[in-house]
Amino acid sequence: MLAKNRSLNEIYYKLLLNSPQMITMDIPLKIGKGNISQTKIKHGVILADWKMCYESDMNVQGPVSNEYIQIIFCLNDGISWGMTGNYRSVSIQKNESCIYTGHGGTEYICYKKDSEYSFKSIKIPLTYFKHILEEYFEKCEATVYEEKLLNEISKVPVTPNMKQILTDLSCFTQYRGSLGYLYLDGKLLELLSIYLGEVFEQDILMGKNISISRTERTAIMEAKRIIDCQLAFAPSCEELSRLVHLSMTKLTRGFSLFYGMPIHQYVIEQRLTQAAQLLLEGDWNVSEVAAIVGYGKPSNFAAAFKKKYGVSPKNYPESRFV
Repeated sequence: MLAKNRSLNEIYYKLLLNSPQMITMDIPLKIGKGNISQTKIKHGVILADWKMCYESDMNVQGPVSNEYIQIIFCLNDGISWGMTGNYRSVSIQKNESCIYTGHGGTEYICYKKDSEYSFKSIKIPLTYFKHILEEYFEKCEATVYEEKLLNEISKVPVTPNMKQILTDLSCFTQYRGSLGYLYLDGKLLELLSIYLGEVFEQDILMGKNISISRTERTAIMEAKRIIDCQLAFAPSCEELSRLVHLSMTKLTRGFSLFYGMPIHQYVIEQRLTQAAQLLLEGDWNVSEVAAIVGYGKPSNFAAAFKKKYGVSPKNYPESRFV
């Protein structure tokens, strides 16, 4: 019996050693607060979580490898950084993200005093990223995607679906050994599929055989961006029409053609997706979540949530792990 227990302990120990390892560094108290954590998974992919607030302006610079393509998600105060050599700069605001290839030069950034920074980043080796394109796309598609992503800086809103997956990534510790890597690989591919869909949405929509002008297409996509950025307080169709300078008839018709559902239904779908993410985080009760995502009455929220997910909001977290 002792020998058997010893063998099980050895197996368990080896499993732990083969689990994805996370390294966390705290911001020194003398300059601010927060921490930076990093997890390296299979194929050399690096996941990082940044939470920082400095007591004075901080100027930081460092080299950027040209062997990675990276995605940055801004979840709180906006950030901007410059790139030496080609004199380019990038700026993203709260709930905005960007994807670009490392240029092999130096980047510099100024973190403003008392700003609450929270962003996540994913660095994917170019060799692995190209392998993903070759594995899942036809050659002509992969070529188009590669040319766009490797030569441009693309910015898209951080959607509720993206936020939910970013939250899910931290749950890998529930899985022992190589299962943790498998879980993270699956979540990474899920996130990429959604993210690339957003990146190429504008190109795809512009190529759709729908008999409306380019100006109208741009206005419809701007309406979606406005909704995504202020989901809880999404403007009415009338207000959206005014904001994007497009008649309500053209806006509602075009939105349904482009996105496969009316504006009202899209808002509901996105609110419920965000609500599911908040419930999994466990920091809010049902009434608070309902208010956060824009429902005035918790009962209306609960009914809509159960219709979509098949369980009440209260029981949703437990149902995910059954």
